[in-house]
Amino acid sequence: MNTIINFLFGLTSLIILSGCNLDSTESKKLARIENDFLYLDDIIDEIPINLENEDSIVYVKNFINNWITSQLIVKKAQEMIPNSLLNVDKKIEKYRKSLISYEFEQFYISKRLDTSITTFETLEYYNKHSDDFVLNDYIIKCLYLKIPKNSNQLNKIKKYYKLNKEGDIDILTKYAQKSAEVFYYNVEEWIFYDDLLKQIPIEGYNKVNFITKKKKIYFEKEDFIYFVNVYDFRIKDGISPLSFEKDKIKSILLNIRANNLRKELRSNLFSDGIENNSIEIY
Repeated sequence: MNTIINFLFGLTSLIILSGCNLDSTESKKLARIENDFLYLDDIIDEIPINLENEDSIVYVKNFINNWITSQLIVKKAQEMIPNSLLNVDKKIEKYRKSLISYEFEQFYISKRLDTSITTFETLEYYNKHSDDFVLNDYIIKCLYLKIPKNSNQLNKIKKYYKLNKEGDIDILTKYAQKSAEVFYYNVEEWIFYDDLLKQIPIEGYNKVNFITKKKKIYFEKEDFIYFVNVYDFRIKDGISPLSFEKDKIKSILLNIRANNLRKELRSNLFSDGIENNSIEIY
């Protein structure tokens, strides 16, 4: 409420300073271009309610200046561009109809679209369109850690980060939770190799060799020891794994369903129009 009061105070101050008409029987005039006026009613609902007093005055001034500029452009266009070329009314009407159609189609689709995608549907689409899922870079599954070099857990982490035996990850996780500044492991998730480099400052290794040989390394840099274990990979220009493409496939399938509903709507409306004799084609 205080913000609104401050805003109204600021706006009133602006009106007084600018010499606008304060006749209480009509909306306050803020600006004029020939016979066109900008009124307080035109702007009051446009102001964000969380603005401070000074910001509200700046906003109003900018709004007025933009309105004046827009009006001047329109008037100059009307003077210089022939009506046959301008044809604004037809363009506005065409846009209005297009916008109404779009909004109704979106409403129709939102009420009917089934957003659940089964595993079978995802797999079926992936198998039929596998050539569409080509990797543009190397992806990997990996484990990485960043440990302070003075940690008393280092020897234990060195022993288990290679994941040589079943159960090693559980032991490693226990030690990592105690001392790691960064710890990543997700057996289901693929990441780009370059995303690994954003977390771990690996240097001096050939990218392809590092990935394809499934390197398991640790190294010291400044105050930390870094551990990396690459345990799976897919090469650039190869077929991307299904798990890496699930979200993309879901988006594609939902878009297909939405387009089918759009076609259904148009077909039904056309059929109803023919049946009700509201459509005639000459």
